[in-house]
Amino acid sequence: MNINFSWRMMAIGLLLVALVVSGRIADHYRDKYHQVDKDRIAAEELARERQSTINDMAHRQQLNAALDAKYMQELLNAKSQVKTLRVDLNTGAKRLRIAASCPKLPKTTAATGKPDATVPRLDDSVERDYLSLIERIRQSETMINGLQDYVRTQCN
Repeated sequence: MNINFSWRMMAIGLLLVALVVSGRIADHYRDKYHQVDKDRIAAEELARERQSTINDMAHRQQLNAALDAKYMQELLNAKSQVKTLRVDLNTGAKRLRIAASCPKLPKTTAATGKPDATVPRLDDSVERDYLSLIERIRQSETMINGLQDYVRTQCN
């Protein structure tokens, strides 16, 4: 029996076993690398989708803020117009009148050379109610227009 020969065979066998083991280890880590690469690509795609959603939401918030500012200004303008109308009515610069007819006085009234009646005019409480209605109508119109614009721009 040749001892050198069995040591050589054993060394070759060990080298072959080491080569097979290292090949399996390399294959294992190559598979892990590919899986991590797939996970990275999926994570990048998810990040892009989320960033796109964030950008879209930010854009919609800017549109909503612009709509809100526009209609808030319109609401303030409507309130200002009603306030100006109220002041003008109180000072007499404008009058609130309705079409009305006054009954004629009987002929037995003495003629004084002055008109028998003044121009018909609304009572003060009716005038206040009228102004309140105008204010509410303008507020409602502004709110409805704002909501319609919101629906048109955000819900499409």
